[in-house]
Amino acid sequence: MTQTVNGSQTATDDWAPMRPRELLRSLGNSWLEVLKAPSLPQEIVAGLTVAAVALPLNIALAVACGLPPSAGLVAGAIGGAVAAVFGGSASQISGPATALSLTVFTLNQEFGMSGVAAACLCIGVIQLALCAVASRNLLKYIPESILTGFASGVGLKLLDNQIPELLGFDYTTSELAQMMHRPAWLHEVSWLAVMSGLFVAFLVNASNKFKRFPAALVAIALITAVANRLGWNVERVGLVPINLHLPTWPTVADDRWLRIITVSVPLAILAAVETLISAKLVKNWTSDSKNIDSNLEIFGQGVANLASGFVGGMPVSGVTIQSRVAVQSGARTRLSALFHSAALLFAFLYLNETISSIPLSALAGLLCMIGVQLIDTSTFFKLIRTQRVEALCFLLTIIGTLKGHLMVGLTAGIALHLVSMKVRRLIHSPASHEIAEKAKKKPTSGTRAKTLDATKAANNRRRINHFSDENPNIDWLKQIRMRAQSAASAFVHQNASVIGKVVLGDHVHIAAESSVRADEGSPFYIGSNSNVQDGVVLHALKDKWIDVDGEKWAIYVGQNVSIAHQALVHGPCYVGDNSFVGFQAVVHNSVVGSKCYIGIGAIVVGVNVPSGKYVPHGSIIDTQEAADQLPDVSHEHMHFNEEVVNVNRGLAAAYSREKSVSSKNLSKTQVNSRPHQAKNWF
Repeated sequence: MTQTVNGSQTATDDWAPMRPRELLRSLGNSWLEVLKAPSLPQEIVAGLTVAAVALPLNIALAVACGLPPSAGLVAGAIGGAVAAVFGGSASQISGPATALSLTVFTLNQEFGMSGVAAACLCIGVIQLALCAVASRNLLKYIPESILTGFASGVGLKLLDNQIPELLGFDYTTSELAQMMHRPAWLHEVSWLAVMSGLFVAFLVNASNKFKRFPAALVAIALITAVANRLGWNVERVGLVPINLHLPTWPTVADDRWLRIITVSVPLAILAAVETLISAKLVKNWTSDSKNIDSNLEIFGQGVANLASGFVGGMPVSGVTIQSRVAVQSGARTRLSALFHSAALLFAFLYLNETISSIPLSALAGLLCMIGVQLIDTSTFFKLIRTQRVEALCFLLTIIGTLKGHLMVGLTAGIALHLVSMKVRRLIHSPASHEIAEKAKKKPTSGTRAKTLDATKAANNRRRINHFSDENPNIDWLKQIRMRAQSAASAFVHQNASVIGKVVLGDHVHIAAESSVRADEGSPFYIGSNSNVQDGVVLHALKDKWIDVDGEKWAIYVGQNVSIAHQALVHGPCYVGDNSFVGFQAVVHNSVVGSKCYIGIGAIVVGVNVPSGKYVPHGSIIDTQEAADQLPDVSHEHMHFNEEVVNVNRGLAAAYSREKSVSSKNLSKTQVNSRPHQAKNWF
């Protein structure tokens, strides 16, 4: 099934099967982006920094699973490189993941190292099979509450593991909390270890403004040199036995394969889900406007697990912690992941002694700082004030991550989110729900805007007049009373007007003095990261819709769209992803494809503008022939739109934080001031 707008394909259906040609095209396009990398040295430094952090983590995870240290390093080097080559995320790092360690440990206890390698092969095959049914845009169904909850859970888990390493003793964080009332535990702290970790954390944090400076790598190298020179008695990474062999098929008895396959199914799903969540987090951290191809990302992980299994490694997935370190160090393309893998392999083979001298507390200092950055308390408190059900989803995801039952926590959180969305849709927008259901049962065959014939129109007018005699507002009350559905990260300025059934995606910014009126034509959709600037008007004609995947929308604005000051978008209308509508431009009764640029004062009426076209300033495009002859959009235009999207996404976040602070200050003012003073606050 394909998405149709005015009878033409404009996007791939969310649940479309993977076609080899599409996969190769998507992979080729993703590699073309590598040629636009801002700085090759920056990618190299990021890769080396991640390798310095990944090496002890991969070793620790392998040992925790009862495997030799080489299994973790081989998985990070070989599996990580293959995932970087074939995956869909620009700067995600793949390797052994904490969430998989408990099941891998059980596999190792039951089947040994060969069983773990066999499970890698099974996971790879299952993930490749998932590509046939996996959602290309599955990520958009994962709400922000789940994403931030997962990241916060990973941050808390990281602090739980690394605080004892930072203090240089063997107590767990929970045991440390119980001893806080007895200061005697301070005598067991290794203050040299604390000094090492705090030095790394301080230098990295102080160098945040200098994005190209490899602060983490320099800090770890400096403290290692000092510790070696002064002979500090701190715990080091230690030597890693070299055990690398040629690809072989794991030796497993025939009657054990069924059991391994059974255990591998949930592992494959969990690894795929964690990879997709990590990929979206990386996209958010880098403010990347490009969508992540979920099919391609799962394909890359499947091939990576096959490679890891053949060389005796352990299962891999996208790793949030290492990806965060990469982004923190300036990574923007898959080259950083490749350099990370190459550095791991080189260190494994030739720099064993050098790597072995790194203090574990130095790495712990870096990881503790990363853990603190991953914890998002502001989103949680905002959800408590605005969407308490989503706050509960946030908590369920955190609990599942901390307790080692990530799949249970994610499933519970997403299920609760979907139920909440369904209930809100039934309560607040019954008309929109009926439209969507009817559209699914009876497809409109790609009809962009459906109008009534003369007889039906006359009957409809008589029906409206009849009701108008009883109550002149009866046809409009449902539209006006419908409530907007807004993601927690979206921001609507207090001087903007949003009326009726309007769906706002993540990080949408509705600026001051704009008017989004779904009171006549309804409903409206504005996709993630899109911005509606000052003085913009969005309005639509009654009973005319755009058909998008069998659902009717009066106005449909895709993702990463900018609608500039004083523009008018009048439905029925469709504006595709990554498009720009210029100042005082007019778009009415039209379909504008993706990656289009509509110039200042341009008028687009009653046409289908193909994707990737430029509408010159002040031009009037009111015939399909004129639309078909439009020139291609330039790279400068698209770069301009990307900058506008990123700026407005930052503004939405800043306004949200300012609103939160102002609300707290207002509460204090209302308590400590006279009533008329509180009123003047507004």
